[in-house]
Amino acid sequence: MRIINIKTIFLFVGLGLIASCGSGGDSPAEPEVKLPEKSILALPVNGETCSAFGVIANDDTKAEINFSWGAASHADSYILKITQAGNLVVNQTLSTTTHKAILDKGKTYSWTITAKNTDGENLSTTHSFTTPGKPIGNYVPYAAVINFNINSSTSMASLSWIGKDEDSNTNELKYDISIKEDNVSKVSLTNQTQTSLADFAVKLNSTYQIKINTIDKHGSYSSSVLNYTYE
Repeated sequence: MRIINIKTIFLFVGLGLIASCGSGGDSPAEPEVKLPEKSILALPVNGETCSAFGVIANDDTKAEINFSWGAASHADSYILKITQAGNLVVNQTLSTTTHKAILDKGKTYSWTITAKNTDGENLSTTHSFTTPGKPIGNYVPYAAVINFNINSSTSMASLSWIGKDEDSNTNELKYDISIKEDNVSKVSLTNQTQTSLADFAVKLNSTYQIKINTIDKHGSYSSSVLNYTYE
């Protein structure tokens, strides 16, 4: 009986060791990160004067402008930012994909939507528009429409943009161009007249921020920002 008991004890001890080794090999699964997709801006139409707007009673210097954008996958909320001549005039967090804002008539505004959730944020492209009415002083230029493309086979990038202004010819516009690679300055140019840059090398898994200020003959300007991660 004693021999059987000893064997039985050894058997249980062996099974216990195997069980403890097996359970220790498993590691908890990493939580899946789901960043929101980028919102597509719809209204106001980029680079145009608003034709549909709300009238503000007893104040003909203001107009109610409708904003709308596409729903972004995995987004819990949206941050609407509206700027005029580089000054932030609206900064609001919303749970919907529409909003109405009361703005000055006769001015050019830029706007973006940042889709947001607990894992992070994703910034849209910059659009611009002009509110109806006579300009106060002069129209600020529209935010430049930025075109940024990367040839994955050569890791070379091409950059171009389109500027527009209600009261200046396009050949009178000037541009400040800033390109950052992982928050380190790569290109910094001021008072340029060209609307493109020669191809330049980019790095895989790097994030690029492109900012273009469009400046009219009066010195008024608007800013357009594009963020792009090369993956």
